[in-house]
Amino acid sequence: MKQCFFIFLLVLMYGAAFSQADSLLKKPGQTALDSAGSDQPGYYRINRRYINSFFSDFPLLASAPARYTKKDWKTVGLVVASAGALMVADRSIKQIVQRNRSGLFDNTANIVEPFGNKYPPYIIAAMYLTGVISKDRKMEHVSLITAKSLVFSTVFYAASKQVVRRRRPAFTDNPFEVNSMFQGGREWTSFPSGHANTIFTVATAISLQYRHKKWVPPLAYGIAGLTGLSRIYDNRHWASDVLVGAAMGHFVTKTLYKIEEAKTKKQGLRQLNF
Repeated sequence: MKQCFFIFLLVLMYGAAFSQADSLLKKPGQTALDSAGSDQPGYYRINRRYINSFFSDFPLLASAPARYTKKDWKTVGLVVASAGALMVADRSIKQIVQRNRSGLFDNTANIVEPFGNKYPPYIIAAMYLTGVISKDRKMEHVSLITAKSLVFSTVFYAASKQVVRRRRPAFTDNPFEVNSMFQGGREWTSFPSGHANTIFTVATAISLQYRHKKWVPPLAYGIAGLTGLSRIYDNRHWASDVLVGAAMGHFVTKTLYKIEEAKTKKQGLRQLNF
């Protein structure tokens, strides 16, 4: 069973690390995503084109590993190695965290935890309404592409939970305890962290589009990081669950943005350099 778990980990990390692949759409002297947000004809509205993009983009996202460069595979290897190292340390991390609980940490965890579950739909809806009312097309577009990223990353993490039936740390001290695929209740849905996936999806999407505002990425990723840590603190996830969930949300979103940029530039899939 343990061997199967490691095989599944590698397969999932291969798919989850839909690497940022900075060379994806780079032209000489240009940073990928430099023009994102500047081409208003590519902005989304809630219409048929937006709905159809879900069906056209998902296959491109799922097949991204087939177009990885050596640099991308190094990124995948780094994430897999980091997750493996954390898995070895998961039990010790749990014990250290649970021995050092405090009122301050309890309050902080209670404040940031909803950012990985309840708040994202409201954040996206608020951005969309603000964009429509203020006629800020960029904000309207960002809200819609963030929603699409969240749908895609949720599909990946939800499927992963059903395949890798890892037991939550609240029910065991053994980080390698897993069940058969699709078997068991919610206590067997530890891997990966859905909260980390969700908030890092939102944080990445917002940071990519508003990276020119220097305070946005640190704030977005800071909240995302604290949310992930809260899941370890609340004994709901192992540390490696949080890392994989965060990587999944981050890299899925970055890859989707590059696909959107390619469409905006009217480049065909064969021209993409993943």
